[in-house]
Amino acid sequence: MQDNVILGSIGHIDHGKTSLIAALNGFWGDEREDEQKRGITLDLSFSNLSNGIKNIAFIDVPGHERLVKNMIAGAFGIDYALLVIASNEGIKPQTLEHLKITYLLGIKEFLVILTKTDLASKNTIAAIKLQIKELFSHYNLNYSIFECSIYDNASIQALKEALFLLPKKLHRDLGCFRYYIDRAFAIKGSGCVVSGTLLDGNLNVEQKIWCCNLQKSLGIKNIQSHNAFIKEAKSGQRIAINLAGISHNALKRGYLLTKKGYLRGFNAVEVCLDLHENITHNSEVLVFIGSLKCKGKVLFLKNHPKYATLKCDRAIFSAFGERFILRDENKTLGGGKILSPIGDPMKKKQKLAFLESLDKEDFKTAFSILLSAHKKGFGLISTMQRFGIPQSEAINIASEIQDCFVSTKHLVAYGKQTEQILEKIIHNILDKNPNALLSPALLSQKHAWIVEDFAKMVLETMHQRGLLNKEESFYISLSFKENIQDYLYKSIYETLQMQGFEPIAPYNLYESLDIDRATGNLVLKQLTREKKVIRLNHKLFISAQSLSQLLALMRKILQDEGYLELNNLKNHLNLSRKYLITYLDYLDSFSDIINKEGRRFKKDQLC
Repeated sequence: MQDNVILGSIGHIDHGKTSLIAALNGFWGDEREDEQKRGITLDLSFSNLSNGIKNIAFIDVPGHERLVKNMIAGAFGIDYALLVIASNEGIKPQTLEHLKITYLLGIKEFLVILTKTDLASKNTIAAIKLQIKELFSHYNLNYSIFECSIYDNASIQALKEALFLLPKKLHRDLGCFRYYIDRAFAIKGSGCVVSGTLLDGNLNVEQKIWCCNLQKSLGIKNIQSHNAFIKEAKSGQRIAINLAGISHNALKRGYLLTKKGYLRGFNAVEVCLDLHENITHNSEVLVFIGSLKCKGKVLFLKNHPKYATLKCDRAIFSAFGERFILRDENKTLGGGKILSPIGDPMKKKQKLAFLESLDKEDFKTAFSILLSAHKKGFGLISTMQRFGIPQSEAINIASEIQDCFVSTKHLVAYGKQTEQILEKIIHNILDKNPNALLSPALLSQKHAWIVEDFAKMVLETMHQRGLLNKEESFYISLSFKENIQDYLYKSIYETLQMQGFEPIAPYNLYESLDIDRATGNLVLKQLTREKKVIRLNHKLFISAQSLSQLLALMRKILQDEGYLELNNLKNHLNLSRKYLITYLDYLDSFSDIINKEGRRFKKDQLC
């Protein structure tokens, strides 16, 4: 597989970006009729240049000041910026704005291309180079300058050679890809196709993908990279995906594709700002993240102009460290990076410490703060989104924190205070029911945030401290003296007996007795095998004694009134329809009963 490098051509309108790319690879990007008529680039165009070893992907962005939103969508996800400056015009407003935007997006490597050198004198070119040096002195960026004319083949060849020498950028693989759509269109015979840059993971044609914005699962027909079909795409690669199960009209620029369950959307995210213009608290801004554009407000943390909450008009599915741009209708105000893409319940002082630790990538401190903030534990499944690190690394960090329990099976971390909360829950259960048979499964069934290995650790700790006894696989109160199997058998059977004609569903029965479901099911199966309990349907078990009484009553009604149906049965039994219908259906199983359009008769009555 070839190494892939993505270049974004940026710069002022009419400085020759599109012409330069056409000279390099023969591709003329302005394909739209309105672009050709006006002689300017209006939207993004994509092409490539390959020597068989390295593939250079070009994203040509529009240079007009009114098309900055399109420029930002193209500049996102590039490896190197190709800053094009016309030698006969020099540095212009959009030169400055495009440089600022790419800098704010975290692009560090620039190739400054002085085009139209055939239209400028050597002195003019020398003066522009000094201006470029002065301009780049304000930024901590690497740059090289190339002089080019599309009419000078030697200069074009020299630039080509330089491009093929660009080192491939290392792109992180977090095990979960992200893919911002920058175009969605239809191809006759193929259907919906989207294009974009693959981030943070690999993608193959066998995978199902998830559209976060639509909350919809999509299939992949095929993947293309620069007109070649591929089975797998790597992080940092420009690709087109032929999607199944959706129309291109349902997808928009800025929509995000990923694996299901990995990214959550929030309207408010915590950010670190890099402002180039004054912004006041609660200012309305335009937010550009990935290829998405939305409206938002900047809410500064008190006395901390660097950190703020970015409140957007829709849910955004961002990730830690992701760069964004802030603009008003006329100019770029600044940008920044996402620190906390997931909303966390925190006090202001706690939030500030949390953001400072994230800004320094001190994840151990950040984990400790999260453990304190999340009284019911916090999940590690979203560490790619939350911290930009794989789950394995997150588990290692959490494991180093004192008094932190990490469930590697369920990917949840719990702090000491959560252990104390669970202990209190256990004491409350035993206060209400001293005969409760505690188990990890029971506690997990009662509270979804409790995973079984955490519950087992807490129960075992309480047992070691002499607060609980342990019999078989159960943890019991110190006052519990019965044989556990005898107690289980007796309590379930007697409870069903007491409930008569209205037995509750098994899971509700077990919960009322504080028994886990697996244990309850074993006992209930034993009772049904012994014919002490009869199963009428999936959720209705009744004692044999109660069923016998019920059948006798139903047959008496049938004898006295000549028939039996829902209405006259309800006159005698004030039960809900779910019970009455089940009992009538059970009566149908007897050979001497005939069901005619909902009315039951005895066969001998119809003879």
